[in-house]
Amino acid sequence: MKKIQLVLFDLGNVLVHFTPESFWQELKLGQHQKIPFVKRVKEAADKFECGKINTSRFFDDLEQVFGGQFRREHIRRAVSSVLTDPIADMEPLAARVTQRCETALVSNTNEFHYQYCMEHVPALKTLPKHYLSYKLGVMKPDRSFYEKVLQDADIQADAALFIDDVADNVEGARSFGMKVILFEGASSLEDALRQHDVL
Repeated sequence: MKKIQLVLFDLGNVLVHFTPESFWQELKLGQHQKIPFVKRVKEAADKFECGKINTSRFFDDLEQVFGGQFRREHIRRAVSSVLTDPIADMEPLAARVTQRCETALVSNTNEFHYQYCMEHVPALKTLPKHYLSYKLGVMKPDRSFYEKVLQDADIQADAALFIDDVADNVEGARSFGMKVILFEGASSLEDALRQHDVL
């Protein structure tokens, strides 16, 4: 088996708790009440996470989506609410892997959430390289996301180990030739990392 040269950690629900439904809960919009807004909110979020719009424009767009129903500060709180605490035991685990081989962050995220995570998720400080959808201009599981990461890292796909909690993203990495782990918790990840000889 080819030796792993680079371990890639996802952000949301791998290093930090990410709960998209909190956005709607903060706005006090239930399952039926949110229906008219879901598609347009997702469209704005996707543009934001691909770096097509900046933070100010994103909140402008959301204010427009909701037709002035919510003040900007309320929308900002709702967007912030989807990220909470770091996932237990992941900071020391990422640090241990970083001592053994190259590591990096690979995340579908935006500049607003990334700034929050840099301030509140210590594990990010242990990962020297950050590959972010809003900077790369593309989101997982698009094939070009993985291609850009590997080109920058200057390694072959089968020398990379990709960790993510989303099955589609894991399958995207696998189809590109990477070794993969579907994240289901720090304990099972630690066992899998040992099997790949990076711990």
